[in-house]
Formats: sequence, C-alpha cells, structure tokens
Amino acid sequence: MSDDHPPRDSPEWDNPDLCPFCGATLSDGGIGFIDHVSDAPECAERFEAWRAAIRDDIGGEWGG
Repeated sequence: MSDDHPPRDSPEWDNPDLCPFCGATLSDGGIGFIDHVSDAPECAERFEAWRAAIRDDIGGEWGG
C-alpha cells in the first residue's frame, strides 16, 4: 500500500512518515521504517544500496 510519493524537489520528499523508496505510509518514522524494509524486499535492497553509498561519508559516527 503506497501513498503518492512527492517528487524529489518537493519539501515533503523527506517526510519521515513515508518510505523514501516507495512512498508507503510508515507506522513510525523510526522503527516503522525498519519494520517496513523487513517486509518489503525492494525497499530493503534500495536501503542497503543507500547505506553502502554513504557509509564512507558517515564513518564511525553512525551505528546503522
């Protein structure tokens, strides 16, 4: 179940109540996102790709 996902240039694109990958409404912007990616393989794959892309930028500052 997805909502209309705002375009990237929208000030709403980083709304923590929506999955940034598919636009689905999340039960919570924190653990709700983790639950969502556990149940949505496509989003989990995109999340892992995102994490790999930023891992060196964050360094040891992020435990995610």
